[in-house]
Amino acid sequence: MMTFCTICTVWITVYVCLVSADKLIEAEVSSTVILPCTLRVQSKTPYIKWSTADKVVFERSGEEFYEAQGYEGRVKVSAEKLRDGDCSLYLSNLTLNDKGVYRSFQSEKRTKRSVEEQWSPLSVIELSVKLNSLEPEPKETKEKTFETSGETRTNYPHAQLLLFSFLSCFLLYRGT
Repeated sequence: MMTFCTICTVWITVYVCLVSADKLIEAEVSSTVILPCTLRVQSKTPYIKWSTADKVVFERSGEEFYEAQGYEGRVKVSAEKLRDGDCSLYLSNLTLNDKGVYRSFQSEKRTKRSVEEQWSPLSVIELSVKLNSLEPEPKETKEKTFETSGETRTNYPHAQLLLFSFLSCFLLYRGT
């Protein structure tokens, strides 16, 4: 019975980690957010891209960069910070259309045999955008913590789910 519970716990944890975003960031329309990202492998001229489910939002390789339609002048990854390993995406003047899951990727070095660019995933961030509120926000629950920006919050459900899984398995094991 304990082996079954252990396997269930591992599968639930793996599933949650694969399906959910690394972070949930909530912000208001017209504000600026930073979607955090750190390079895994340093290179002289790193090549990174940020994308949503339906399009590439931003790409940077050295001083050259690409901004997708609708994001022009609102997205950036600092070339200087990128050389230091910080590939965080700055997204300003948020709109309701900016909500969604953002994924960052780093280009891997091409081999002579590979025709296409190879990309390694770096981070997955879910961005939630809400209308500006005139009323003060209610107190946050313990599961949310504030980032350095006053409007940005993160939420980590993985620890709660893991604890719930262990507790369930313990109760099932104890009941048999």
